[in-house]
Amino acid sequence: MSDDREMKLRATSIKNNPFVDVAAHLFLEDIADKQGAAGMNTYLMSLATSLAKSMPEEEYDTWDAFLEALRAGDSILSTFETVFTPTENCVVTITNPFERGWTEYTKRIGKLSRIHTDVADYYNSTVKPGAIDTSCIIHQTFRNAAADRISVNGKRVKCAQIATIHSDGSKKIAPDEWLPILLEKAGITQTQLNMFMRNNAIVWCVYTE
Repeated sequence: MSDDREMKLRATSIKNNPFVDVAAHLFLEDIADKQGAAGMNTYLMSLATSLAKSMPEEEYDTWDAFLEALRAGDSILSTFETVFTPTENCVVTITNPFERGWTEYTKRIGKLSRIHTDVADYYNSTVKPGAIDTSCIIHQTFRNAAADRISVNGKRVKCAQIATIHSDGSKKIAPDEWLPILLEKAGITQTQLNMFMRNNAIVWCVYTE
């Protein structure tokens, strides 16, 4: 086998190796065992916020320029995920960036530890409703902190979670008292939300105030 071919095979093997994905979930479980749901929630939110703050701020002259960067993956809001924008304020994430981690963990270890949902329950009751498990806390906190580093025409971008759907069929939708307001901000109907949820992972909205 040539050196070039061997190097390519090795690189592919490393890229596809699920070790980090599985280890990350076990690492989180270990922290939760030591700190409990409240401590774990604080840790995850701090971690996600620190990650967002380590990334460069963004300034756009127009909303269209921001949306173009968002769709192209050039914004920190979409740097870890692939999205499309069915309206000027609605964003749909096609595949959850944490999905590989869940899949590899359950394939090799088994069902995720209950602590992942216990921490999410704590987050939902003390911060805001919207999380299915620990990965949602990381993702949603990062997104909110990242949005705060983006301005369009001098105004800070805000974002809000509408719905999350996991590959196992579990889902979390904004509370009934919030949903009509969020759908209006996103510029979509309940029917459109249901359609997006059939084949995608997350529905959220972006706006300025």
